[in-house]
Order: sequence, then C-alpha cells, then structure tokens
Amino acid sequence: MKKIIISVIVILLVILIGFVTYVANKTVRVNETDIPGFTPIKNDILADKYCPYIISNSEYGFPYAVYYRASVDDKGNTYIAYHYFWEREVNNTKGFVPWLSRNIYTGGLKLQKIMFGKHDIEVIGLVIDKKNKITKVIYESPENYNPNYFSVKHKTNEITQNIILPLRFKVVSWNHLFQHVDSNYELQKGEVELFIKPKYFTQDLWDEFTMFKKEETALKQNRAHYPWEREFINE
Repeated sequence: MKKIIISVIVILLVILIGFVTYVANKTVRVNETDIPGFTPIKNDILADKYCPYIISNSEYGFPYAVYYRASVDDKGNTYIAYHYFWEREVNNTKGFVPWLSRNIYTGGLKLQKIMFGKHDIEVIGLVIDKKNKITKVIYESPENYNPNYFSVKHKTNEITQNIILPLRFKVVSWNHLFQHVDSNYELQKGEVELFIKPKYFTQDLWDEFTMFKKEETALKQNRAHYPWEREFINE
C-alpha cells in the first residue's frame, strides 16, 4: 500500500511539473487599474461603523487583521471592501486527498503562495447609499462543501434586503469562506465572535501582499478584491 501511495505521489508531481512548465508564462488575462466612475477615499470612521463581526473557532482559526479600501461612485454611493487576514489556511481533515492539499497547495510545494501571495485573505464588500443605508452586501461562501475534497469551490452571494447591523459572518470552511448569520444566531461550543478594528489598506501593503496582477497567468492570479479597489490614494 505504501508503494502505491508513493507511486501516485510521484506521478502527480510529474504531471504538476509538466503543467507548471507549460503555463508558468502564459498570460490568460490583462487587467486595468483605471476604473471609470469611482473615486477612492479613506474614511476610518465609516469603515469602523460598518465593519462586520467574524465568528470562528480553533479549527478554522481567527483573522489577525482587517484592512479596508473604499471608493465613491459618480452617484454618491460608497463602496467598502473589508479584507480579513489569516496567517495561513490548511485542511487538517484526515484522509489522502486533504493530505495532498496540505503538501501541494497550502504546504509543501505551496502552490497557493506561488499563485496568490503570502498568507490567506478573504473579502466582504458593502455598498452604502447617500443616506448611509447599506443596499448590498457581497461575500463568498463554499458551494457543496466537503472537506475531503482537494479544494473548495467559491460561490458569490449578494444580500440586498433585511440588512441589519452589526453584520455577522461565520467561517464555515478550512479556507475561511463565510456564512452570513443574523442577530439571532447563538454561538456554538468553541465559537468566538470577533470585532477587529479595520485599518486602511495602503498601497504599500496592497503591493506587499500582491493583491493585483496587471497580467494574470495560471500561476499568478489576483487575490480576492473588487475592481474599484485598484485605484488608490497617494498618501
């Protein structure tokens, strides 16, 4: 059995090396930084007011920081993106496929770091109208989640009705995707609810964490963000 596992790993590594060699420099998308109709702003008071609370546990870990970017469109609506930072993501589920994920994607060969950048960053977006009412919440959740799979499929969700502050999101997967919960949600055993004061996502930090790639390839991809975040304030 051990020889079979080793053989499978070797075959996968050969396939992976071949894939990497083929796609490493192949551009799949060219992105723009000039987003018409938006003006970037910095507003710590506003960002603090609407920043969501996060519910997690020791299995999924806890974010260590929240950084925001904000912009106003030509109709006066304010857009805020909250980026939650984790030191790392890892699938600790028992089994061969999760083991492969830990040793190829999040650890070992560290494809995740090669493709996106260091640490793990997830985003929640808000749209606020001129009357300071939230009109839209955007976040990602896992679709058909199974921790025994190699990766997690992302599903984009939008909330446009019955939005109540404070916003609360529960971490529901090893790669830190969310489930929106309402004010009636009661913490389960081992869960902790956190509010982390958001800080402005400076351009230096944005570049350090390689949030945006002008040219994307299969091995160099943008991290989760919204196009209107690409314009920045000269500080």
